Amino acid sequence: MNRTIVISFLLLITGTGKSQNLIGYHSNDIKKNMRETQNEFRLNNDTKNEYYNYLKFENRFGTKTFLFFLSENDTCIYTKLMCDYNDLKETLKMLNEKHQLVNKNNWIEEKNGNKFNISLKREKWYFTLVTRRSKQ
Repeated sequence: MNRTIVISFLLLITGTGKSQNLIGYHSNDIKKNMRETQNEFRLNNDTKNEYYNYLKFENRFGTKTFLFFLSENDTCIYTKLMCDYNDLKETLKMLNEKHQLVNKNNWIEEKNGNKFNISLKREKWYFTLVTRRSKQ
């Protein structure tokens, strides 16, 4: 029971923005991290793509998909989180509180001395957050 309360509290604190920045992590570390800290998501191995090397995680409701694009060495080079518009308000609040706003749909995240660009793209049925290492 206590474990459930702690996990629920952590999910509440991190919200939709819990899409941790795992750029630079090896695929095995990403799987472990997602399993241990993001119990909302499950690894989906059903889809294969011959052009991209990636890990795909989905939530059980089908409202969020989290993609980790990997290098030839299975190291994450960028991420894409796709969410239902029901999560947009909470996501924007988290982004504005935790990261430096560059313009309406772009933020800078600083982590361990590195900078990362987070961009929001509004699609017809969902929105996407793409996080990449900054070129600066």
